[in-house]
Amino acid sequence: MYIRLAILCLLKLAPLTSCWGEPGGSISGAGYDTSRVGPSNAVNVDINANETYLTKLFQDFISSYPYSSNFSDQYEDGTQVISDVYSISGTLCVPKTGEKDPGNVQYLIHGIGFDSSYWDFVVGSDEQYSYAYASAAAGIATFRYDRLGNGLSEKPKDAYNVVQQSTEVAIAIKFAEMLRDGSIGKYKKIVGVGHSYGSVQSQAVTAMAPDALDGVILTGYSANTTTLPYYLASAAPSTATLVFPGRFSPSDLPNAYLATLSPWTNQINFFYFPYYSQAANDRARMTEQPVTQGVLFTIGTNTKPATDFKGPVRVVTGDKDWIFCLNDCYAVPVGSSERNIPEFVKQLYPAASAFDTYIPANTGHALNQHYSAPETYQNMIQFAENVFQA
Repeated sequence: MYIRLAILCLLKLAPLTSCWGEPGGSISGAGYDTSRVGPSNAVNVDINANETYLTKLFQDFISSYPYSSNFSDQYEDGTQVISDVYSISGTLCVPKTGEKDPGNVQYLIHGIGFDSSYWDFVVGSDEQYSYAYASAAAGIATFRYDRLGNGLSEKPKDAYNVVQQSTEVAIAIKFAEMLRDGSIGKYKKIVGVGHSYGSVQSQAVTAMAPDALDGVILTGYSANTTTLPYYLASAAPSTATLVFPGRFSPSDLPNAYLATLSPWTNQINFFYFPYYSQAANDRARMTEQPVTQGVLFTIGTNTKPATDFKGPVRVVTGDKDWIFCLNDCYAVPVGSSERNIPEFVKQLYPAASAFDTYIPANTGHALNQHYSAPETYQNMIQFAENVFQA
């Protein structure tokens, strides 16, 4: 399924909202947080910068985190409105044997390093890692899409001003609206399911459009943003066309599209040895997707309390998640009333009808690629069924 999204955005490093329609159609970005836009000074931002410059850029960003220095002033400059049309690839999966909960759907948003195949991850003929398959077996429909810049979706040349958090959140909100209004199916209840950066976006959807979802599952996620510098340093983001020259061409992707430097920098961030198969690890590396400079610099742009979201929330994060827990999701501060790091997410949901966490054991950040995946899926599917039946 290919969807043409006409986007009109108010942008600061980039803007957003989206609608499914013919080229030239648009909807106003008013009411959404602005994104950041790089200054015209090309000395500061160069989408075709070499590895030396890129390394220096991340040094500046990491050392200034969380924006205590003048990094933002150096690399961002005001707001602007952008309008364009992008092609997005999405998949609506309806169970062959019929839906257990007709008129309801799970809305899946993948994270960094993957495309939407994260939700339908198959190793050879082994479908135990496929959340779409597990959901279909339970009689639940799913909709997933390749985020802008990933998979079969369009990859804009401007990987700084366009492909960034605010743009993607606007797209995510519009897709939720389309699932509700009949543009893609017609669903009474929608459970949002995100992973990692996809969870960051799902959380932003609940904050900015609280009626878009009826419940939300945030996987590979916590409210602990202090770990971002560790992720950036350990992932060693490098030019995707140099890391995967056989898969990505410089004629298609500028240098601002990045990938983890090696299988081992990917492992430290996504996998917890030996609780996954090497075949699953190899498959994830073979299909790794690039992330833009703009996304990495704006990950937290739209994170704020979802004060008006009244649906239930579940956070599902592996106990050995490196990116959000530095390998120990039970390492809460001494004297804390919370049992694990993901429980702090409830502070973002003061009006939620219910909040809980599920912490799969011996599981790293890429939950769907660990041996624990089938059991984790049953927990997630049960949550979705409870929302649908409420």
